[in-house]
Amino acid sequence: MSAAPCAEDLLVDELAGLARAYEESQAFVSLLAHELRTRLTVTERALSSAGEDGLETALENTRAVQDLVETLLELARGHGGEAADAGEAVRRVLHDLREGGELLATEILVGELPPVPLPQGLLECVVHNLLANALEVGASTVEIFARPDGTICVSDNGPGVPPERATRIFGVYSGKFGGTGLGLTLCREILRRRGGDIWLELPSTFAFRLG
Repeated sequence: MSAAPCAEDLLVDELAGLARAYEESQAFVSLLAHELRTRLTVTERALSSAGEDGLETALENTRAVQDLVETLLELARGHGGEAADAGEAVRRVLHDLREGGELLATEILVGELPPVPLPQGLLECVVHNLLANALEVGASTVEIFARPDGTICVSDNGPGVPPERATRIFGVYSGKFGGTGLGLTLCREILRRRGGDIWLELPSTFAFRLG
């Protein structure tokens, strides 16, 4: 006689989980639309202004939109069983950041990193957003390393995340360090859709693992 209530409880839990997942997906799509609309608005204003600065701003935002669209298309594809070279992903991201003049006052320490079961482009997106987050909060040293269980960590010596923000840092409307950016939300979406997860270890270490 106790089997029926247990089955009902399981069904209720399952439906509640599906409802939460649906709400998160809807909110994520809304945030993406907002991000794209903001980028396009900035681009339109930049193009309407005279001078090289306006054109450069427009180009930067066009590239950002293109990168975001490519990431979303990659995310929409099914699991292919591919494994990315994490060390190569970090090298590519660091190269791009240096080219953009964003690493002038930051020391990056990189340890030995294992392969990660993600497409190369998606892993680079995760690494880029985690590094950008550290740079945004003014970190002078960032360390990227792996634990024996395959967890990859990005740790910085910045001010750290305030404990009251820790539970909201990956929220759909949190983004980078509680702002309105998309970075940390996108990292979580990428990893969870591929069977992994990302979490914050206070004060300032982001860790992620797949499988």
